[in-house]
Amino acid sequence: LGKLNIKPFQYGMEIDQVYKDGAVFGAAVLDMSEESLIAKFLSGIANMAAFSREIGVPTEAGLPHAMGNAFRNVAALVSDIDFTFEQVDEVKKFLADPSAYAAANPVAAAPAAGGATAAPKDEAKAAAVEEEEEEEMD
Repeated sequence: LGKLNIKPFQYGMEIDQVYKDGAVFGAAVLDMSEESLIAKFLSGIANMAAFSREIGVPTEAGLPHAMGNAFRNVAALVSDIDFTFEQVDEVKKFLADPSAYAAANPVAAAPAAGGATAAPKDEAKAAAVEEEEEEEMD
């Protein structure tokens, strides 16, 4: 290239603004990080899995949810009978004595230690939710 007197060059465009559907945006709307793209992609997969579960179409994305729901159903069935297996032992222990697990979950134990001020608020919220549900049913 040197003998032909051709020098390397670079040609490109620099975007200042973007026009879409009658609106003009600055070029900054095109700047997306890899993390934000991955987050949006995973959000789309979660929406697709939820939608497919709702309409009853099995997909690979909905498989973990289906297995979790199946385990919950099996655990509910064997919780009242003498039959047990390794995976459901922890669930049976929790159902036998829930107070033993309260120390492991400080968020759930905090309202109990909060005193009497938290209880009326919770009761008021529960009553409001029940009223809204009754109105929606009518």
